[in-house]
Amino acid sequence: MDLVVRIISLGLSMIMFFFQGSFSSAFSYLKILPDTAKMGLSYLDFSNTVEGTSKKDMAEYIDEAQEDVKHPFILANKEDFEKVKTNYFSEDGDEYIKEIFGYSMERADALVNGPLVEYIYDDDDGILEVSRQILSRVITLSAAWQVTGEEKYAEKAFKELEAACAYNDWNPDHFLDVAEMALAMSIGYDWLFDYLTDAQKELIRTNVCEKAIAPAIEGDILSQNWWIWSNTNWNTVCYSGIGIACMTFSEYCEEDAAEILSKATQFMPMTFALFTPDGVYVEGTGYWEYCSTYLVYFLSTSRNYFGTDFGLSDIDGVDKVGYYPIYVTGAQGVFNYGDNKSEPLHGPSLQWFADEYDSALLAEFQKTANPRNNEDREATLSAIWYNTAFSGEGADFSDEPLSLYCKSSGFEDMVIMRSKYLDPNATFAAIKSGYNYTNHGDLDVGTFVFDAMGERWAEELGPGDYGAPQYFAGLVGFGRWQIYRKRAEGQNTLVINPTKTADDQYAYAEVEIDSFQETNDGGKATIDMTEAYCLSGAKKVVREFEMFDNRSKLRITDTINCPAKSEIYWFMHTKAEIEILDNGKTAKLTIGDKALRATLDNCDGVFSVMDAVRLDGTVSEYDKDNTGIRKLTVHLEDVKNAKIDVVLEPWID
Repeated sequence: MDLVVRIISLGLSMIMFFFQGSFSSAFSYLKILPDTAKMGLSYLDFSNTVEGTSKKDMAEYIDEAQEDVKHPFILANKEDFEKVKTNYFSEDGDEYIKEIFGYSMERADALVNGPLVEYIYDDDDGILEVSRQILSRVITLSAAWQVTGEEKYAEKAFKELEAACAYNDWNPDHFLDVAEMALAMSIGYDWLFDYLTDAQKELIRTNVCEKAIAPAIEGDILSQNWWIWSNTNWNTVCYSGIGIACMTFSEYCEEDAAEILSKATQFMPMTFALFTPDGVYVEGTGYWEYCSTYLVYFLSTSRNYFGTDFGLSDIDGVDKVGYYPIYVTGAQGVFNYGDNKSEPLHGPSLQWFADEYDSALLAEFQKTANPRNNEDREATLSAIWYNTAFSGEGADFSDEPLSLYCKSSGFEDMVIMRSKYLDPNATFAAIKSGYNYTNHGDLDVGTFVFDAMGERWAEELGPGDYGAPQYFAGLVGFGRWQIYRKRAEGQNTLVINPTKTADDQYAYAEVEIDSFQETNDGGKATIDMTEAYCLSGAKKVVREFEMFDNRSKLRITDTINCPAKSEIYWFMHTKAEIEILDNGKTAKLTIGDKALRATLDNCDGVFSVMDAVRLDGTVSEYDKDNTGIRKLTVHLEDVKNAKIDVVLEPWID
C-alpha cells in the first residue's frame, strides 16, 4: 500500500507541473519538467528504510515484554527517578539536578492550583498546542509525584488526563495532535501506575486505543496517515508517540501494536536521512529539537520495555545528532535558516545523548540553557537524563573544530566558522547551500549569518505565516516562495533578473559546497550557485565565503557571468542602522555603541539601503512585519560580468 501511495504522489507531482507560474523560455519548461518528476520520484525512495522487525517477530517481542514489564518504563525507569530524588533532597546532591528539578517543582506547585488545559482549536483547526500543554503538565506533575510521593501532584495530573479523555477525538486529521496526546496519556498511565485506580486506568487505555491507536491503523493514508511513509519530522513524532502508546497498552490491542511497532522499526530510519552522516538537520534548528526529542523518547522507552531499540541507534549519524546545536549556535543565536527562530537551541535530549555517547561537552552545553525560557517538561527531563558523573567537569571545547564543513544526506550543506565557543563576543559566521525544495526550506542557497562584538549583523528572518495558502505545498511559482521571508530576496544572498521568473531562485536547485579549507585564521568555502539561478539568465554564479585576519573579519565574494545584460542584487538583512560613506564604497552599521564596517573591495557597485519588502512592491497579507530590519544592498544594472566583494569587520576609528 505504501508503494501505491508513493506512485500516486509521483502522478500528482507531474500534474502539478502543468499548473506552475509563467516562465519565460522553453528551457524553463525543459528544466522544470524532469526536476518535477525527480521530486515526485523521491516519494518512491525507500533507500533509507531498513528491513526492520516483522509483525510476527514483533508480536513475540511484545509477549516477552508483557511478562516482565515494570513501571515506570516510558522515558525513564525507577532508578532514574531515584537518582533525581536522592540528589534533589540531599544537601550534598548534584547542584544541577537540585537547580533544574527545583524549577520543575516550582512549576508543578503552580500547576496544582491552576486551571485545567482548555480544549480550544488553534488557527489551523487543530489541538496541537492543547496536546503539548497536557504532555508537559503530565510529565511535570507525574515526575513530582514520583520524586516526592505527594498525591496532590498525581491527582492534578489525572484530572488533566480525565478532561482530555472527554474530548470527542484528538484531531486525527492533524496526526501530530494525536501522537502527542497519546504520549501524554501513556506517560500518565505509566508514571502514575501505582497511584491510579483500576477504573482510572481503564478510562485512559480505552481512550488511547480508540482515539490514537485505532486511527493510526484505520486512517486514510493519503490525507491523514501520510506520516507512515514520510521523511519529515512527522514520521519520528507520530511513530514515537503512537509506538510508545502501543508498548504501554499492547495487552489490549496486541495485533495493532505489533503492526505499528513493526512499521516503526522499518520506516523511522527514513527520517534519519535528515541528519546523516554529520548530524546536520535539514529542517533546521527548531525542528531538530522536535525530531531529536521524539527520537530519544522512542529509543529510551523501547530499551526499557523490550531491552532493545531494534538497531535504530546504530544507524549512521545518530551518534552525531547531539552535536548539531553546538555547531550552529553562534555568539548571538543559532543559524536559523528555513522556518526557524534565532533563539539559542537546547533540549533535554542533549542530556540523553551526553550519557549515551559519554560526552561531558553535550551535558555542559545543555546546562547553559535557562529552564525558564522553555517548556516545563524540558527541566524535568533534563534532570532525569542527566548523568551526575559529568558534574564539575566543565565544558571543554578544545577538541572541537572552530571551522567545519558538515552536511546531511537529506541534502543540506553548510560551513560554520567561529573564533570561540560559548563566548557572547565571539565572531561567528555560517553559510548554507543544499536543496531548496526541502520541508520548511527557503530559496536560500548562499545565505549566511554573521555575529561579532556581541551583536548579530547579518540576520535570517525566520518563519513565515504557516497559515498562508499552499505554504507547505511547495508549488513552483506559487505557495511559500511567494512569501517575502521564504524568497531569495528575503535572504542574505543574490537575486538576478528578478522579473524573469516567478521564483527568484530555482526551487529544485541542488547545490553542494564545492570546497572548504580551514586555516589558522578561519577558513574559506566556495559554492557554485549557478543551479540556483539557472532560470534567472545566469551562466555562472560563484560565492566565496572567507573568515580571516585571526578570525575577526568576513569576506563574501560573488562572481557572476550572464550571457545577456542583467540586473543583479546583493542583499544582507540587518537590525543595524546603516550610514553610507565614501561615495557608496563603505557602509557603517551601528547597533548601540558598536559599529561594523562594510567595504566594497575593488569591485563593482555601491552600497545602498532598502526596506525588507518585495522588489515588485507587492505585499501579501501573510507577509510578517519586518519593522526594524533593513537591507544593505548592492544593485547592478545592465551588466554581463560582475564581481561583488564585501568585507565585514569591526569599525575602528
